[in-house]
Order: sequence, then C-alpha cells, then structure tokens
Amino acid sequence: MHGDQVTDKNLCLALINQLKWDAVCLTSKILECDDDRLRQDYINILNRTFAEQKQAFDFAKQHGWYQPMLAEQTMIGQVQSDTQKMVNEIQQSMMTMHQQAQYQAMPQQQNLNMGQGMGAFQHYAMPAMGHQQQIYGGSPQQYYR
Repeated sequence: MHGDQVTDKNLCLALINQLKWDAVCLTSKILECDDDRLRQDYINILNRTFAEQKQAFDFAKQHGWYQPMLAEQTMIGQVQSDTQKMVNEIQQSMMTMHQQAQYQAMPQQQNLNMGQGMGAFQHYAMPAMGHQQQIYGGSPQQYYR
C-alpha cells in the first residue's frame, strides 16, 4: 500500500511529465496554426510552460528526486554533428523546392504575358531545355538525382 500513497515526490514528477507533454502539444499547435494572433497566444503559453517546467525541475532536483543523466562529451559531439547534418539537408531540400517552384511559376507568368490561346498553352506544356539551364544555372540532371 506504501507505493499507492501520494507524496510530494510523486506529485512533482507527475507535474514535470505533464508539463513536458503540454510543451509537445503546444509546439504542434504552434506549427499548425494559421492565425497569427492565436499562434502568438500559443507561443506565450508555451513560454510560460517552459518556465513552470524549469521551476518544477529545479525543485525536484534540489530535493534529490530528479537526477538528469549527464551526457558524455563524445555523445554531445555526435548530437551536434548529426544536428548540423540534418540542418544542411533541410536547407538543401528547401533550396531545391524553391528552385522547382520558381521554374514552375515562370512559364505561368509568361503565359499571362503572351495572352490566351494555344501558343501559350504549348509553351507552358513543353519548356525548352535551354530555359531550364537558364533558371537553374546548370544541367537539369544535377538537380534531379
């Protein structure tokens, strides 16, 4: 029966876990929110959640209830390296998507300038290879590996 008792330690650790979950949920809401004012409200709540979690963490640590595991220096270096690699991959992916979006937008803009009719449609449907090289600054094959 001793394990079922409500203690300060159990409450504090439960609070820490709940605040962690709250932060995860709020982050998802922020990332998916379309309304800027609502998004800012979620960000403000998330910041308060971070502050409350830090207070609960400090309290638990002070009482010896919560001992975070210390990372080895090699592990820290590996995480930093992996994180930088991921950031670089994301940036490269975003640049490729941006270039593709620019390429797709250019024929549509030219269609608007050329007026309506079959000629504009044919130009949009079959862009010249030289046109691709001009947009990307190289051969199309290097961008579609």
